[in-house]
Amino acid sequence: MSTNLEIKDLTVRLYPKKYAGRYINVIDSVDLYVNGGEIAAVVGESGSGKSFLGLSIMRLNPPNVSEVVSGFVKIRCPAEKEALDIIRLNPKNLPSVRGRLVSIVFQDPNTSLNPVIKIGEQITEAIFAHKKISKPEAKEIAISYLNRMNIDGKARFNAYPHELSGGMRQRVMIAMAMVLNPCFLIADEPTTALDVTTSLQVLSLIEKIKLESNLGIIFITHDLSIAKNISDKIYVFYAGQVMESGKTEEIMDNPLHPYTISLINSVPSLAADYMPKQKLFTIPGYLTRDDFAEGKCRFYARCFKRDENCLKNIPLNGINGERFVRCVKWKKK
Repeated sequence: MSTNLEIKDLTVRLYPKKYAGRYINVIDSVDLYVNGGEIAAVVGESGSGKSFLGLSIMRLNPPNVSEVVSGFVKIRCPAEKEALDIIRLNPKNLPSVRGRLVSIVFQDPNTSLNPVIKIGEQITEAIFAHKKISKPEAKEIAISYLNRMNIDGKARFNAYPHELSGGMRQRVMIAMAMVLNPCFLIADEPTTALDVTTSLQVLSLIEKIKLESNLGIIFITHDLSIAKNISDKIYVFYAGQVMESGKTEEIMDNPLHPYTISLINSVPSLAADYMPKQKLFTIPGYLTRDDFAEGKCRFYARCFKRDENCLKNIPLNGINGERFVRCVKWKKK
């Protein structure tokens, strides 16, 4: 069986307590596809639904205030005889999938790691949850994965999180996510809390793991420069919807959606000949709850191309091959 993760027409609804009786489709009609050995970057502003997508794939979104309205998340992995739909999986069976078939690395290792438990014990806990092996065997596996993350496994196995640097803690999180050799990894802004040099080390490590393990990766980030350098394809998110998707080179060299164009124009360039006190380009306004409303393009309020044709639900239009754009005016430059 080929290795891939397919998301089709996924819609997840959130019921905020302060909006009694009302809801927000925080993930709306999302399609996403990633093969083994491939990195798909999900980019967009804070609040666009990127991290919630990652939680939804793992079925970690809070069930008391959210529900999946439609769609599926299918995983095809050599470890399984047939495709597995996580959305329709019995909740009792979810622990057997998390970590083994698909795993996640959260953006802040400081809050993700238990500060009073040694890192070795935290890694072996994941192993014991899926395998019936002895403690020495589990310890050996944990040490080997720490070594793969460029951490001295024997020296650091009994260390507490506070005894490690931020970059080392994030690499521990990656080791914990990879220790069961999953087919897919969700990396939720894994470099957010790191300095530039450490970020490069983590990104290089992720690419190395992808090549060694034929790992399919969904890389969530708000940094277009990182997405450009690490990903094979890009999904541009805004207000819970995919605005544009395609191969990384096509998206970066020829953006079609006004939001993608605005995002790229917002990135400062060292090559640009800026005049003294010249303002950098910014997208007017900000993401609000009203942008999630149905019946119009969700980027309408901030778009420089908007007109009356945008005041309706806009489908995701196929352009060619893997290229899609959710805009009625994409042909007009």
